[in-house]
Amino acid sequence: MMNKVEKMDKFFVASQWLIRFVWANLIWMFLVILGLGIFGFMPATAALFTVTRKWSQKDIDIAIWPTAWKAYKKAFVETNLAGLCFAVILVFLYMDLRIVFATMNGLASSLLYFFLFFLFAMTILALVNYFSVYAHFIYPLRGYIIQSFLLAFTSWKTSLLLIAGFGISAYLIAQIPALILFISGVLPAYWVMKVNLIRFQKMQAKIAAQSAQNVA
Repeated sequence: MMNKVEKMDKFFVASQWLIRFVWANLIWMFLVILGLGIFGFMPATAALFTVTRKWSQKDIDIAIWPTAWKAYKKAFVETNLAGLCFAVILVFLYMDLRIVFATMNGLASSLLYFFLFFLFAMTILALVNYFSVYAHFIYPLRGYIIQSFLLAFTSWKTSLLLIAGFGISAYLIAQIPALILFISGVLPAYWVMKVNLIRFQKMQAKIAAQSAQNVA
């Protein structure tokens, strides 16, 4: 009897999480469309990370739509400015990659190409980190971008975990394309927030310890 009750409880919890994920993902897609795609992606994703941050902090019973909508309106201008900064960097690096690939030969050009590709990949990773940094900290625009790059370059373990999570998400969606509607945004966002939140807590604990030592 207890096994049956435990199975029912686990099924209920799993179904509740599935509903949360699907609802949050649909809201994210709606907000992206509301901003005409190009202007909606950054604030919609920031809103999604605001929701997943609360989940990661055990606040699982939040009202998803009011939380996301409030975050979306607040983040609209600032996140789009940040998105423009990232876009400029990525376009610049992409053009450099095209030029190096098309016009240069030899070992030096190969090394330069791989270096530029590395910077391009790290910029994408910094963009991924940006949303969790934005959801968790309060910085000026420049501070969010700097912290996103620092996180990408200084925490290789975290970066590898993020890449692994994205790989698993991509595999699941490739196997079942219908999942695009239900988990394409929320699953990676939840994973990134969950992983980075551990890193943030360690950073904050270290800063608090250093401050305590300075006071002493």
